[in-house]
Amino acid sequence: MNRPVFGIHAAVAVLVMLATVLTGCLQGKAYTRPAVDTPADWTHVASGPLAAGTSPHAPDADWWKAFRNEELTTFVERALAHNHDVRRAVSRVMEGRASVTTAGAGLYPQLNVQSSYTNISVSKNTLAGLGLATGQQPGPQVFARPGSSFDLWNGAADLRWELDVWGRIRRGMEAASADAQAIEQDARAIALTLIGDVGQAYFRIRELDEQVEIAQRALALRRDSLEIISKRASVGLASDLDVKRTEVLVAESAGQIPDLIRLRAVELHRLEVLTGSAPGSLTLAPMSLRKVLVQPEIPVGLPSQLLERRPDILQAEATLIAANARIGQARAYFFPTFSITGQGGLQSAEFANWFTGNSANFSIGPSVTLPIFLGGTNIARLDAAESRYQQMLEGYQQTILLAFREVADLLVSIQARAEQLTRQREQTVAATAAVGLAEVRYRKGLVNYLDVLDAQRTMLAAETQLAQTERARLTDMVSLYKALGGGWSQAPAIAPAPASGSMAR
Repeated sequence: MNRPVFGIHAAVAVLVMLATVLTGCLQGKAYTRPAVDTPADWTHVASGPLAAGTSPHAPDADWWKAFRNEELTTFVERALAHNHDVRRAVSRVMEGRASVTTAGAGLYPQLNVQSSYTNISVSKNTLAGLGLATGQQPGPQVFARPGSSFDLWNGAADLRWELDVWGRIRRGMEAASADAQAIEQDARAIALTLIGDVGQAYFRIRELDEQVEIAQRALALRRDSLEIISKRASVGLASDLDVKRTEVLVAESAGQIPDLIRLRAVELHRLEVLTGSAPGSLTLAPMSLRKVLVQPEIPVGLPSQLLERRPDILQAEATLIAANARIGQARAYFFPTFSITGQGGLQSAEFANWFTGNSANFSIGPSVTLPIFLGGTNIARLDAAESRYQQMLEGYQQTILLAFREVADLLVSIQARAEQLTRQREQTVAATAAVGLAEVRYRKGLVNYLDVLDAQRTMLAAETQLAQTERARLTDMVSLYKALGGGWSQAPAIAPAPASGSMAR
């Protein structure tokens, strides 16, 4: 009784040893990052303090705190916690991680347990029914009389274990792991975009606050001017035409304010949705843009750091890793498949005897499947995998080029904005002084009131342009932080999946 069991155990042990020896036969090449020509620093795209201050230091993960504004920090943190796009992305990350476990489940034996009860009636027209059952010894043929029926109680465990000799399952698990990494980087990209959108919406609201303040001052100035001109006209020192022109300007200034308030409300609604709130649920007191923020210096880091920080580059690399692994998976289909299959349990025609030793039955043994002709399926699968890898490689390299271009464009833009701000501040100071001089000369009768109005118009336009340029520079800073891959959390390094993983539940 022990010899068959010993023989089965020996066969299984030989197969396991064979699989262990052949685990080095992993098909396909291990992934290596393609060579990328990266510039040494950013000084070749911009000059000035920003480019000259480049260093290996990259932006902090919570870069928005560099603006030193508690409201902005609160909105960003609230958006990361409550925004529905981010929550959906996190759910997709969990789905991707679960798929890794599914892909690696084939590395382990698959065991199922089943039980059944069957009532069998023997046909009179079968061999058993015609009395041709083999042998005269007592046994199952007793139940095979023509027209007889009997019960069959069965309980069995099915075993199947494919030995991953050529690495098909491990390559599939590696590809699934890389796909999961790509999903995680996509979630990180969504979070970075969200942070940037929150910052831009907040800056736009504060810019509109400043424009409303400028428009209100313009209205107050023109109302004062109207009052002065009306008094001078009443004594013959000004014409009725001057009065009408000033009334037109008063109405024009008054008409600008409602539209600015409308734009601010629309932008506030956008900020509310970004933070996961219903429109109308946030209250944001008006405040000038220049009073709520500082313009920080940005540690841009080195160009090579983009390969480790930007989520779109990391996502493209993850898809490249997955494509490389699937080439090895496709190659493994050309080789034989080794499996161990078995079944064992209890079988009896009488329920009372079901659990006795004589009811035990089992079968176990190795199986080999060798592909001979499949209509070119395996060749087509390999060609498709290699073509997809080439596509992912081109996409990866193009993503890197676009990333370098985006950072370079923003560096140039921020530098130009800084110079533009300097000149516009000078323009605003000069325009304000011109208004004072024009008013003095008008009171002395040296100029007509059109000169005063023109000076006021120039001053208000200069203040509005200054506010717009300051907001544009802050928006470019947010875009640069995003382009450098800063924000939320540092991305883990992507590496090929290990040969083993968590057991499927």
